[in-house]
Amino acid sequence: MLSMKKRGYQKEAGQRQRRKRMALLGVFFLLGFTTVIYRCIYLHIAHDPKLERIAQSQYRTKIDEIPQRGNIYDANLEELAVSVPNYSVAVRPGKMKDRTESLKKLSQILNWSVHDVGEKLDPAKKYVWLKRDLTPREKDRLSESQIDGVELVKGAKRYYPNREVASQILGAVGRENEGLGGLELFYDRYLRGGEEKSLAFRDARGKTFETEETLKDIPAEANHLHLTLRKNIQYVAESELNAVCNEFSAKSCTAIVMDPTTGAILAMASYPNFNPNSYQNSNIDSWRNIAVTDTFEPGSTFKVIMAASALESGTVKPTDHFFCENGIYQIGNHTIHDHEKYGSLSLREILKVSSNIGIYKVGTRVGKKTFSQIIDLFGFGKKTGIDYPGEASGYIRPASAWQEIEFANAAFGQGVRITPLQLATGFAAIANGGVRMRPYLVSEVTDAQGHIMIETTPRALMRVLSEDNARLLIDMMTEVTEQGGTATKAALPGYNVAGKTGTAQKFVNGEYSHTKFISSFVGIVPQESPKLVVLVTIDEPKGVIYGGLVAAPVFRKIAWAALRDLGVPPEKSMIHPKINKGPTVAAVYPQPQGQSSKLNSLITQASFMEPSNLGLNFGSGHGAEMTPDFRGLSKRKVLSMLDEMGVRGEIVGSGIAVSQMPGPGSPLQKGAVCRVYFKSE
Repeated sequence: MLSMKKRGYQKEAGQRQRRKRMALLGVFFLLGFTTVIYRCIYLHIAHDPKLERIAQSQYRTKIDEIPQRGNIYDANLEELAVSVPNYSVAVRPGKMKDRTESLKKLSQILNWSVHDVGEKLDPAKKYVWLKRDLTPREKDRLSESQIDGVELVKGAKRYYPNREVASQILGAVGRENEGLGGLELFYDRYLRGGEEKSLAFRDARGKTFETEETLKDIPAEANHLHLTLRKNIQYVAESELNAVCNEFSAKSCTAIVMDPTTGAILAMASYPNFNPNSYQNSNIDSWRNIAVTDTFEPGSTFKVIMAASALESGTVKPTDHFFCENGIYQIGNHTIHDHEKYGSLSLREILKVSSNIGIYKVGTRVGKKTFSQIIDLFGFGKKTGIDYPGEASGYIRPASAWQEIEFANAAFGQGVRITPLQLATGFAAIANGGVRMRPYLVSEVTDAQGHIMIETTPRALMRVLSEDNARLLIDMMTEVTEQGGTATKAALPGYNVAGKTGTAQKFVNGEYSHTKFISSFVGIVPQESPKLVVLVTIDEPKGVIYGGLVAAPVFRKIAWAALRDLGVPPEKSMIHPKINKGPTVAAVYPQPQGQSSKLNSLITQASFMEPSNLGLNFGSGHGAEMTPDFRGLSKRKVLSMLDEMGVRGEIVGSGIAVSQMPGPGSPLQKGAVCRVYFKSE
């Protein structure tokens, strides 16, 4: 009996235990279910930054965009470089739902083969740039296609509206908005601006789309460059270099136009040049700004520096005479020659006819040390400090290392290596009353609102000559462009031109060549109140090689265009348009070995060209005006000039003037019609 009761109690106790366990299990499941419900409600309603970031990473993406670079303007606010919007296409291969169909659509839109598209879209890669710089049609078709994993990325492309004009100065911009050369590189940190990111949304298939929530990170704004260059002068300089290089089959050419009072570069051109809009197709050598990056032996233009040393040291006066040994002079085992059998010449005459022996004898009075000091003051063999990358310094041997023949060579510009910019800067110091200025290309940098961030102040580096000696030197150089001088073809009607020619033998394979020369001319105009220094160098011209015949005429045309663009009035009457013709002195131009008698005949008959052939504008005195040369001018400038003349103009195209009817120098009656053609590319 007792055992039965005991078993009953045990059974009842077991049931109570089971009920407790079931109750506990029920409570556990209830708490778990409540926790899950709470968590779901929390995830949907409560704000948790961490969870928000995780969620956003699944449906939001940030796309890097190429920001707008700052613009580059010339001195008249003409656009030289701008940024225009463009689109590129990128793909997330892993997000393609139907790869075969997607490749087919992309190949049709881009006009590529399916194989080529597939090669680029490696499935193992998360993100691939498929094509940059889409055409508007490609962009629209891709936008409409709604292909899985395909993203259109907005960016900016650099555009140069004047194509080759000032290409070496400006440089180019790469795919990633980076400056690749020229001012684009030198001022890259100002032009580039901050990186820009676009916030886009993507669905489960990886396709991006925009909503009202689409935002953009605000980048640091880019800045704008304002140059000292004047596009019209730059255009004429490049056109004339192109013409002369092709005419004489020259290796290269360069020209510099500088304001001597400030150091501002008004034009700096080199040939050959390139189109920065398609820089990938250009020869890398055409990127070189020869005026800054290359050195050369200046030849007879350097005689002006010896003359400056003579005047400044007080050892020689302009009227002092030197016996020029009838054209042949022995220095040790070496012989120097003149191109004519000159006897006694004054310093003034030595410059005029460019006597090698005469300038060396001047140097013997000056001395090596003094000459070397003046060279140093002029800045030769040292960087000028221009705001441009890759400037060369050149090389001048120390005076203590000069042998006597090396001293003689240096006196007439051999054995010294300088840049064209150094030579132009040196002549600018003479034109500026003896004060050397630092050359510069950028006048100011402004922010997006037009506020000036950086402003270039003209900087005087040092005085190299007294004002009186600088003035005297200019007067002496003026005779170089007058009858009997070496640069009669540099003369400008209405203006007195001071300058110096150079015809330098190139040093090739350890010796001076008798067939390869660099022809040059450096001029200062107007003589009385210099506003311009213009340098022209022609490397290895074929046939005619003398600076007075090859470089001087180019100077004449560039200087005329610059004077007109700046509105510099003539110094003297221009009533008579014709210049008296007459042969120059044949002996002014030496005849190198192998020179033909035909060329010698051409040289002896050298004379001025008629102003009409140069496109110069002079009154005819017969009731009609001569048609100006509008080439290289802006539309506004052309219309203004035509209005002043009382001539009706017909404008064709836009950009800068490239041709006209009637042609430059043709008679143009008041009331007549002048048609001018413009081109922007």
